[in-house]
Amino acid sequence: MLPLFIDMVGKRVAVFGAGPVGTRKANYFIEEAEVVAISLDFTDELDPRVRRIRGDAQELMSEWIEWADIIIAATDSEVLNKLISGEASKRGKLFNSTDGTSSFFIPSLVSKDKYSIAISTNGRSPAMSRFLRLKLEEDLDERYDLMIRLQEEIREMARGAISSQQEREQYLRSILNDKDIWKALLIDYSKAKEIAVSKMVN
Repeated sequence: MLPLFIDMVGKRVAVFGAGPVGTRKANYFIEEAEVVAISLDFTDELDPRVRRIRGDAQELMSEWIEWADIIIAATDSEVLNKLISGEASKRGKLFNSTDGTSSFFIPSLVSKDKYSIAISTNGRSPAMSRFLRLKLEEDLDERYDLMIRLQEEIREMARGAISSQQEREQYLRSILNDKDIWKALLIDYSKAKEIAVSKMVN
C-alpha cells in the first residue's frame, strides 16, 4: 500500500456501526468529508456534524454503499462487516473494515500546526500505531513547527538572493543541520532567522 494525503472535501463517507471504533473513524473523516453513520445506537462522543441514520445496517447497506465514496465497516458483527466490505469491493469503493479486510487503512496521526505525520502498521498492530504516535507527540516539540516557518520564509528570500536552484537547496539543508539555529528557535525566533539570513549572504 502507498501512503497518501488526500483532499476529502466534497467526498462522502458511510460508516456502518457507531460504537467506539465507528465513532472514532467517523470523527476522523468529518473534519473534511460529508459523513453518515448508520447504526441502531450512537455514542455521545460522535461528532454532531455527522449525520445519524438510525436503522439496521444490513438493511440499509446497499443504499448507503452506493451513496458513499468511502465505506467503513465497524459494526459489532464480523459477518456483517464482511458483507459490507464485500459489497463495497464489488462496487469498486474504497473500504475499511474492523475485520482486517480493507482496501486502505486509517493511520494514527501526529498533527501539529505546520506538519502532519501519518503512522500505520497496515492493520498488523493498531496499538503499536498509537504507541508510536504518542512517542512522537512527546518528542517533537515546538521547534519543528518553528523550523518549518523559518524554512518557508527564508526559502522565499533565497529565491531572490541565490540564483542557482542547487545552491538554494544546499543552503536550506544547511539551515536544517545548523545546531545554533535549532538552539535559538526555542529562545528567540528572530535570532534564529537572523543567523539563517546571515548564512545566506556569506
